[in-house]
Amino acid sequence: MTKSERTRQFIIEKTAPLFNTKGYDGTSMSDLIQATGLTKGSLYGNFKDKEEISVEAFRYSIGKVRELARTELNGLLTYKKQLSALLDFYSRYVFDPPVKGGCPLLNMAIDADDNHVSMRSVVTKELMATVNFISDLLKDGVKAGEFTKGIKTMDIAYTFFCSIEGAIMFSRVERSREPMDIVVKHCKSILEQISK
Repeated sequence: MTKSERTRQFIIEKTAPLFNTKGYDGTSMSDLIQATGLTKGSLYGNFKDKEEISVEAFRYSIGKVRELARTELNGLLTYKKQLSALLDFYSRYVFDPPVKGGCPLLNMAIDADDNHVSMRSVVTKELMATVNFISDLLKDGVKAGEFTKGIKTMDIAYTFFCSIEGAIMFSRVERSREPMDIVVKHCKSILEQISK
């Protein structure tokens, strides 16, 4: 890794929690300078503008979440166990996210909806990647004979993902595990219903 690449990575890692906590509009240039200890010139010497920094910080945050989620699934031999472990991961993640500020997908989706509209396509791509990952686990489970043939894998994947994201929002605002625990229990009951 070159010095320039190391500097870019340093900026991304230091600013990711800011964007995830404060959002795009709430994160000022002085916040970025304070977090990195670099000058405005140094920041713009490595990135075109604040938007580019925020996009890369978001990708970094999503990467951290995916890396941890995949670690949770490593070594699990059935698709049912992998899906159950994924639900458990999000259950713990609600109050202990890998990047300060909560779920980067949820936070950026809200930001991109009204304020940072240029991020919509980036966020949509990441949302769909997560839904497709869940759907693929379900499809592979059907092929392996773990789940009932004919289930609508995308419908279930959307249900799981949207339920989990809603539970993250509710649990964080209410400061209670109860909404997440209820949603995880419900999703696991769906897994039982579709299991052979």
